[in-house]
Amino acid sequence: MAWFRLFACGENFPVDIDGEVILCGFYTTRYVEAASELLFEDPDLQTPPGYEEYEENASLRFEEVEQVAQPIDIDDNFSFFPMEEDEEEY
Repeated sequence: MAWFRLFACGENFPVDIDGEVILCGFYTTRYVEAASELLFEDPDLQTPPGYEEYEENASLRFEEVEQVAQPIDIDDNFSFFPMEEDEEEY
C-alpha cells in the first residue's frame, strides 16, 4: 500500500471553546496508507461521538492529495478559523 499526504479543509465543524460549541473551519495535514487515493479512511477524520447532529452541515475537502514515499514526523494539530456569517445578516 502507498502513503498519501492529505491537506484537508473542514468547514462548519463544532468546536468546544470554553464550554460553548462554535462552528469553525480548520486546516490540517494527515498521512494515510491506502491502496489508492480513492480508497482511504482515517479514523481521526471521523465524527466524534456526541457530534452526529452537526454532520449534515459540516464538510471536509482535500485541497491537496499527494502520494509520498513515507510520512514525515509532524504534529497532528489543526489551524482553526471562524466561519463567516451569511451576507444576508449584514
